[in-house]
This record gives sequence, C-alpha cells and structure tokens, in this order.
Amino acid sequence: MIATLVVVKPWRSITHIYRDATLNWWAGTPVYTDGIHGFLYFPSSTVLFAPFALLPLGLCDQLWRLAMVVAFSSAVARLAALMRPPTADGDAVCWTTAWVLAFTIPTASINLVRGQWELMMLSILLHAVVDVARDHNRRAGWLLALAVALKPLALVPALLFGVLWPGGRRTLLLGLVLAAVAPFLHPHPAYVAEQYIAMVTKLTIAAAPDSGNWFDLTTLAISAGVHPAYATMTELRVLAALVTLAGAWAASRRLDRPTAALVVAMLAVFYLVLFNPRTEEGSYLNVAVLAALAAFVEHRRQPTGVLWIVLGVVVFGLGTHFYGDWIYRPTRTWLKQVLTLGLYAYPAWITITGRSMRADFLNPLPA
Repeated sequence: MIATLVVVKPWRSITHIYRDATLNWWAGTPVYTDGIHGFLYFPSSTVLFAPFALLPLGLCDQLWRLAMVVAFSSAVARLAALMRPPTADGDAVCWTTAWVLAFTIPTASINLVRGQWELMMLSILLHAVVDVARDHNRRAGWLLALAVALKPLALVPALLFGVLWPGGRRTLLLGLVLAAVAPFLHPHPAYVAEQYIAMVTKLTIAAAPDSGNWFDLTTLAISAGVHPAYATMTELRVLAALVTLAGAWAASRRLDRPTAALVVAMLAVFYLVLFNPRTEEGSYLNVAVLAALAAFVEHRRQPTGVLWIVLGVVVFGLGTHFYGDWIYRPTRTWLKQVLTLGLYAYPAWITITGRSMRADFLNPLPA
C-alpha cells in the first residue's frame, strides 16, 4: 500500500533530499543550503546513504523504504523476544511482534510515505536497547554511534546510555570518532572541512525555526494561548534534560537491566519529541512503538486490567493523521504532545514500584 501510494503521489517523498545531498557531496558541490530546511544531518549521513543514492531515484525510494521496514520489524521482533520468557516458543514472539507492528502502522505511515530517516534511526536505537538489555555493551555502543552518524537527534539517547552503562562507552566514543572522520574519505579534504563549517551554521539556524509546522511542547503552549519566548523554552529544555537524566539514573539503579533499558529509551524519546523545536509528526512513532510494547506487558501482567487499554488508546491517538480529517484537524496541534506528557506516568510508576517489564517475571496466563 505504501509503495503504491509513493508511486501515485511521488511529491510526498523527501528521499530526493537525502539522495541529492549525497550526490552533491561526492561531486564536491555544497550540501548545506540557506534557511531552516534542506539537509540537516552530519556529513557521515552522506557516506552511509551512498549505496542508495547511486540508484535511480524511483528505485532508491523504494529500496530505502524496504530497508527501513526490515530494520524496524527486526528491532521489534528482538524487543518482543527480550520481553518474552526464555522458554517462549517462536510463535509467541511472532504474534507479539505482529501485534506491535500492526498497532504502530498508523503512526509509522508518515515515515514510510515520506522516506523519513527517523524510522531508520529509531530501528537502530531499538536494536541498541536490546543489546544493552542483554549486556552486549560493546555492540550497543557501535549501534548508538551508527544512529548518531545517521541522524544527530540520536545523540540524546546515545549520551544517556553512555553515561549510565560504561561498558559500551569506549565503542560509542570510537564509533563517533569514526563517523566524524569517515567523510574525509572524500578526495578533497578542504571541501570536507568547508562542509563541516557549513553544517554548524545550518544546524544552528535550523535549531531555532521561525516558520513551519512543528509538534513540540512550544506548539502545545501556543495552542493553549501561551506564547513562550525561545529563551524560556531553552531554559525549560535544560531543566527537562536534567530531570530526564535523573529519572534514567534512578531506573538504571532500581530496575532489572532489560526493564531499565526500556525505561531509559522511553525517557529519551519522550524528551526528543517534546523538547526538540523541530519535532515532526513522524517522530511520534518513537513513542508509539514503546507504548505498544508496554501495552503488551501490561496485558500479560493483568489481562482484565485497564492499564493496557489506556496504553493502547495512547498508541491509537498518536496515529490520528492516519484516520482522516474528522479527528486529525481538531487535534493536530496538541493531542500527541498531551498523550506523551501523560505517558511519563508509566516509566515513573515502573521505576517507583520496581516492577519488571520482562514476561518471565509476570504471572503466566492460563492456557
């Protein structure tokens, strides 16, 4: 369906931005343009995207989406296996994976239609979360560095995990260094240096957008009739970062490792969608997939309870752009932010009570 929609409405895709930037990079022409739009990534992204950029645009478009679907599906499957007991059969893991993917299709649709790199970044981060949970620290460090090399926003979860679990810190730092150096494989090092300077200018300007449709906490405040100054929101972002770090530290000390890794991932993505001034609608997939996984856990814990239903309703609400204007237009500027703010109660509750999100610690369901 998504592939057909892309063919019918090719203007919805933004893959051409990534492809053009990569081709410009290897041609030695400027990658970073003026203004707040355009290519907003590190030079390492052009190196990583090169195999796709060499293809014709139509083929590049479709294969890039296929790669994202494979990466995302495999990440969700690994998370499902992580939360299932070690004795669970393959069918149980497959069913959990299928349900989580089905629940997140509405929210993910915008990423797939547009070819947004957000989905690939999220997939790599989820793989890293599983490796942290399984104590595969060095591999997790490499994956976190890869996510940052692909998209700068991944710095937030990468730094959180690097601070809290030192085992992967060395490979994370080494990976970040390699990502910074890799662009100098270009035959003209002076050009690379120029593009790094242009990148800093571009990202600085883009971080304070004065136009566009964004879905962060500032937009929620404006919808409520409050117009906070940028400096005020910057102070709030710093405070929220410190609170996020404190909450993640508490989770890493009080919870079993798999649960702690999932809670830290939740806190990281909540912070990203609410406090990044350039949050797009597709970013809420980061929240939806973790909320869907939490809904599975709570259904497993108490099938007759209401918590898993509440979490399911949140996942539904994060995909309103998929259901039509009847619900999307009236809620467009505020619903996703409100739902994410409400979700903070879940990791707080898990941390305070010391509960596990692993199914082998939960009461088994009757046959």
